[in-house]
Order: sequence, then C-alpha cells, then structure tokens
Amino acid sequence: MATPKYEQVKKFLIDFIQSSGLKYGDSMPTENELMKMFDVSRHTIRRALSDLVNQGWLYTMQGSGTYVSDPNADVNLSGKMVGVVTTYFKDYIFPEILSGMDDIFSEEGYSILLGTTKNNGARERVVLNNMLNNQLAGLIVEPIKSVYPNQNIQLYQTFRNRGIPVVFIHATYRGFESSFVIEDDEYAGYIATKHLLDLGHKRIIGVFKQDDMKGHGRYQGYVNAFAEAGEPLDKDLIHWFTTEEHKNIICEENLELWLKDSRGVTGFVCYNDQIAIQLMNCVKGMGIHIPRDYSVVSFDNSHLADKLETKLTTIAHPKAMLGEKAAIILLELMKDPTKVIEEVMRPELIIRESTRRL
Repeated sequence: MATPKYEQVKKFLIDFIQSSGLKYGDSMPTENELMKMFDVSRHTIRRALSDLVNQGWLYTMQGSGTYVSDPNADVNLSGKMVGVVTTYFKDYIFPEILSGMDDIFSEEGYSILLGTTKNNGARERVVLNNMLNNQLAGLIVEPIKSVYPNQNIQLYQTFRNRGIPVVFIHATYRGFESSFVIEDDEYAGYIATKHLLDLGHKRIIGVFKQDDMKGHGRYQGYVNAFAEAGEPLDKDLIHWFTTEEHKNIICEENLELWLKDSRGVTGFVCYNDQIAIQLMNCVKGMGIHIPRDYSVVSFDNSHLADKLETKLTTIAHPKAMLGEKAAIILLELMKDPTKVIEEVMRPELIIRESTRRL
C-alpha cells in the first residue's frame, strides 16, 4: 500500500529539520510553499503540520507561521497539547518565558499551540475560539489591558466548564477567579524608586503604563517609596501612556515639556526597558548625558539592558523561571482542576551604569 501523501510530507519535514541543523524558533516553509513543493492540497499540508505539532516537532503562532519546537522530538509522543496565549510573541521577554514553559512541557510529552492577541480584545476572542477548537489539556494566558473589564470572560468560563484549567501570567482579570504567576510589581516599583531616592534624587519623573496592572503596581511602589522616605510626591511628575501610545510617549517634544514644567528633576523611573531605551536614545539627540544629567532605572532586565553604551539599571524579570512555574502549575491543575494556585515572584534590582549618586 502506498504511503499517504501527508505521511510523505511529514517524513520530508522531519528529515529537513534534522539535516538542516535547525534549532528552536527557526521558521518552516509556508503552507503555499509546501503545497507547490509537494504538489498536494492545503488539507494534506495542514494535516502533516498538525501531526508534527502534536508530536512535538513544531509549534504554530497564529498570523505568523510554523516554527521548530524540538529538533530531536520523539515521533511517538502521545499528541498532548497545551495552549499559550500572549500579547506579543516578539516582545523581548516572551521568548525566554516560552522557553521555560517548553522545558517543562516537553519533559511531560506536551506540545505548545501559540496564539498572540496584540493586546486587542477582538483578536483575543479569535485566538481563544481557535484554542477551543483544539483538544487542549490546559491554557496559559497573558491578559490584555488587565486594568479594564474583559469582554471575553465568558470564553474563559467555557474553558473552565470543559475542564480545561487556565493559568494567567503577569496579571489576572477582575471577576474571574483563577490561578496565576505574577511578579510583585508593587515591590518592583518600590525598590526601583528607592534606589534613586537613596542616591539623593528627590525629583523623579515616573512613566507608567495606564492599561495594565503591571503599570499600576509599579506606580504604587513608586508612591510607597516616596512615602517611606518622607519626601513630597509631585503628581505633575507622573506620566501615563497606553498600549497604543507606547512608541510615541518618549519624544523630544514631550521631554522638553516635562523638564521645563518640572524643574529640578534628576531621575526617571520608566515602565520597562523599552521605554527607558527610547528615553536614552532621545536625550542623546538633545545633548543630554545619562547618568551625568539624569539617572534612569527601569524594569525587566531584558537582553537589551546590558548591551547599551550606558548599561541600564533595571529590575530583573524572572523570565524563564516564570515560564517554568506557570507550566508546573498548569500540570498540577490538570491533575486537580479544583485547585487555585497563586504564585507571586519577588524581583531584584540590577545596578549598572545608568544611575549615579548626586
């Protein structure tokens, strides 16, 4: 009996992965490219790719493509699958989070189905419905705009009704009791601000994200540090931005206005490394030097923080460990869906060159 075409495609792709020396995260040919290569239907290609996802060779990301999961996967894996939904896949911290999850899930014979929401409710709905159409054993989710009520809570309830456990990372949704793994953002904001206060800075601009709980937690830590130090808090030094504004919040026009209206400023606490790097690049063009003129501290300790001309003082995000803990909790909930497990991870300050004592 002739080997089915989808099996021929699978064998070719496995040989291609192994012989080409591909590694985790490398992209595979598109469906259209594979259809032309093998002269077969889209259905055949999708069946082959689906089998390889279930067997641990590949993972898919909605709207992006198919990628290598494990170049040495076992083709006899049982086909168990978990869903992982994040706001942005290319976010500088998520690949490490995913790698931590994959380390745990692969040991237990699970493959990962990825989806990204772009921090958008309509897209989140599409992703969740797609996840519901797959035979998932569990789901890990990074919430969108977690400060606001979520329009897709009923879909999360559908997962629960089907006995599919859900674990949130970074934040949770109000009104939906769930297990989670989060960073102690209030403490993170506190130690970041306290670091500057301890260095003698008293007029410190804070730039925080308005539409997620991480931004509000870090802001509260900023407030707490000023209160503990007995220093007055000037609300005019606080600047908020939304997801849609994150690329434009730091610009020469804004900085000139902030610094003109807030005389005596000597430091910045930035929502994350991306915002801090935007700030440092912008002030360089204005003839301002970090840390001679202003000290800067941020959050996440991304791979970018240590590669700048002036290395960034930042709060370490437990990226891979957070992913591992989320995976371990989900596996535990698969055994007992009635459990609610809450994990709060303690951050630490990494002091580099972007802050100095006055």
